[in-house]
Amino acid sequence: MSSLAAMIYDLLRHQAGKPDPRITYGELARELRELKPDFEHITHRSQELYAALCEVGAECRRLRLPPLPALVVRADTGRPGDAYYEGMPWKYRGERIAAWQRDVDAVQQAKYPGRR
Repeated sequence: MSSLAAMIYDLLRHQAGKPDPRITYGELARELRELKPDFEHITHRSQELYAALCEVGAECRRLRLPPLPALVVRADTGRPGDAYYEGMPWKYRGERIAAWQRDVDAVQQAKYPGRR
């Protein structure tokens, strides 16, 4: 995992334990900038941020755990962006939202290991 993806994994791993674990792309980018000067260029629209979230999702699949990126949402809808739903078998909006909510619920119940 890249250093950005590793930092996101750690942030989301801790975020999962909150009563409402969702975090907006903007809030995530802001936390990253505050934690490490190397990430001062990261914004809520950075392709680098999206790529790192994909890495985190891949790591969750490798660990056979629910996808931590389910916690990252748009500020206007409170749900993830379109890229989150890519590759899902559900084509209707309601089905996709229900699948995402199941992912969020599963993330809250799971235990994620720390990185070595």
